Amino acid sequence: MLVGTTIDLRPEDTLVIPADATHARFLKGTPLKRLFSQHKASSGKAKEKTKNTAAVSVQSALATGIAYARSTENKGSITLAFLSENPECCDSGRDALRFAGKHKLPIIYVYAGPLVDAIQSYAYGFPRISVDGCDVVAVYRVAYECMIRARQGGGPSVIACSYGSNGGNSAKRQDSLRNMEKYLSAKNLFTDEGKQLTIRKFEQAIEQTIIASKNRQETRLESQRIFLM
Repeated sequence: MLVGTTIDLRPEDTLVIPADATHARFLKGTPLKRLFSQHKASSGKAKEKTKNTAAVSVQSALATGIAYARSTENKGSITLAFLSENPECCDSGRDALRFAGKHKLPIIYVYAGPLVDAIQSYAYGFPRISVDGCDVVAVYRVAYECMIRARQGGGPSVIACSYGSNGGNSAKRQDSLRNMEKYLSAKNLFTDEGKQLTIRKFEQAIEQTIIASKNRQETRLESQRIFLM
């Protein structure tokens, strides 16, 4: 879901995410060093804070407000908002969708879960699309069309990434990475050598970031020790 929806984002686009969505920030281009420092600073109370502030009503209202402000500043840019659940499940979420539809805001709402059938009668004036969240290519195709539409002034969209329909059991039997490997292999675009090279490069980047983080921490501790002396 994250890869398929963020891969075509531009530097001027806005990403609205929950506080703990580290993967999304990485895919948007945030350097590993910054992610490590942010993660360390927010550790301990991060989970509790997310539970208290990540209500979908707040998320959808905040994302919609940001999209409205950004739409007047940077034409052609979009706002991609990851929500914890379907915004149609609450009154404030539906209000945010109506506002976005009325003003044709360049925003795409993304969440994991099915569309809510009980309130399909609500007319927002823009597409709400369900897609297999384990199929990166399918997610990308849907996100690509929604982005083009938003950039050209067509307004918002909602993407619901579903993960199986059998109580989650079918989702557990699926693996997004394996699905992508099979897809690329069928098109002769994937080799095990290339996979291992990518893994090694990423592991090296992680290792270098960890070392740099430890060095900075040791430097700070040494500075504090000297100051106390």
